[in-house]
Amino acid sequence: MELDKLFNLEGKVALVTGASRGIGRAIAKVLARAGALVNMVSRKGDLLAQLQKEIWGEGGNSCYHVANVASRGEMEEVFKKVRERHGHLHILVNNAGVSPHYLPFHETAQKDWDKMLAVNLKGTFYASYLAFPLLKAAGRGAVVNVSSIGGLIGLPRVAVYTATKGALTTFTKTLAVEWAPCGIRVNALCPGFIETDMTSGISRNEGLREELMARIPLARFGRPEEVAYATLFMVSPAASYMTGHCLVVDGGWTSW
Repeated sequence: MELDKLFNLEGKVALVTGASRGIGRAIAKVLARAGALVNMVSRKGDLLAQLQKEIWGEGGNSCYHVANVASRGEMEEVFKKVRERHGHLHILVNNAGVSPHYLPFHETAQKDWDKMLAVNLKGTFYASYLAFPLLKAAGRGAVVNVSSIGGLIGLPRVAVYTATKGALTTFTKTLAVEWAPCGIRVNALCPGFIETDMTSGISRNEGLREELMARIPLARFGRPEEVAYATLFMVSPAASYMTGHCLVVDGGWTSW
C-alpha cells in the first residue's frame, strides 16, 4: 500500500467518547483530518458544538451526541442514531474517563470509587458492547481503549484510577482475542502525564510538577495531539497486524 494511503481514513465512520476536551478532543480532530466521519460523544453539548464547528471549518466531517457514557440508556440512543445514519462503524475510541482526586487510597471517598468505575469501566463496556454489531457489519474494524501507564504500573495517590485502567488493559487483550475472527482489532493506548484539564491541578502545583518532571526522561508533559497521532496509527491500515497491544506514550516514564 502506498504510504499516503496508510493513514487515510476516508469513508470510515468513527466514534469517540469523551470528545469534548483534552485527549478525546484531539483524537476527534486528528481522525477527522485523516478523512473519517467522526461521531463525538460527551455530556458537554456546548463544547461538542464548538468542536464540530472547528472540524467543519477545517474541511472535516463530524456529528455529535450529548450523552453520559455511564448511562446504558443514553448510549443505546447514541448507537441507535449511528446505526440509522451510517449502518455500520469502523472505528471506536473509548476515551471517556475521570480521575476526580489525587489522594492516598485511604482517603478515597466511596462516591469517587463509584464514579470512576461507572465512567472508566461501565462506559467502556456499554460502548464496546453496543458497537460490536456495527463494527462486525463493517467487515473490519478497530477499537482503541484509552488506558494509562497507571494500567501497567503502580502510581501513588490514584489507586482507584489505576485499578480501572488496569482492568481496561486486560479487557482490551481479551476482546482482541475474541473479536479477531470478526476482523476487529482491539488495542489500548497508555498515555503518561498529558497536559489536559484532568492534570491541570498537578501542573499548577510547582513542587509536584517538578517531582514528576524528574521522573520523565523527556522532561515534559505530553500534548494531547501526541496521543491523538498514536491513536491514528492504531486505527489506520498501518497497524493492520496489531491487536491486543498496549501502546505506551509517556515520554519514557516506564523505561526506568
